[in-house]
Amino acid sequence: MPSIEEIPARQGRPVRANRGQAVKIINTHGHQVVDFFAFDARDVGIYLSMEHTRATLSRLTPRAGDTLVDNRREPMLVFESDTSPGVHDTVIAACDPARYAKLGCAPDHASCSDNLHRALKTLDLTVPTCPASFNLWMNIPVLANGDLQWCETVSKPGDSVVFRALVDCIMVMSACPQDIIRINAGRPVSAHYTLLD
Repeated sequence: MPSIEEIPARQGRPVRANRGQAVKIINTHGHQVVDFFAFDARDVGIYLSMEHTRATLSRLTPRAGDTLVDNRREPMLVFESDTSPGVHDTVIAACDPARYAKLGCAPDHASCSDNLHRALKTLDLTVPTCPASFNLWMNIPVLANGDLQWCETVSKPGDSVVFRALVDCIMVMSACPQDIIRINAGRPVSAHYTLLD
């Protein structure tokens, strides 16, 4: 039985997945956004790319069964399953210190960008910038006039997604610390993950 690991509230965690392995991410409490990143284990300059994936799929949000591509447009992950309503976001940048400064928060407010860099540092890895994240369960409807809305998740407790690695990769998950805009119902909490064969 694979062990279930915590992604503590407002923090990030990395996991190495060999080609063919999968990671299951669980929205334990039902209202938590998880920013998801993936990097090629051989070269972290190769990473899961939302802009290239959108172009490949010709839609804003991947669905279960889709193949997600890296910044060279090569297959990196299969979005193998999704037990939630499938409402996720690929448009909004990961939150960062500048975002919270503009929202009037203290300089030490946690962010998904910082969580990414800290998680990679535990593996003695660094990346120069924070790639666009796959924002799991983030509910950002696009209105008919092109405007975006910032809404709470429509996921329920225990909903999960599974990503299967097509290359050896490092996946990073951040339990988004956003507590000003109500994407996490105003109260960021933990999520969980498990590595599957």
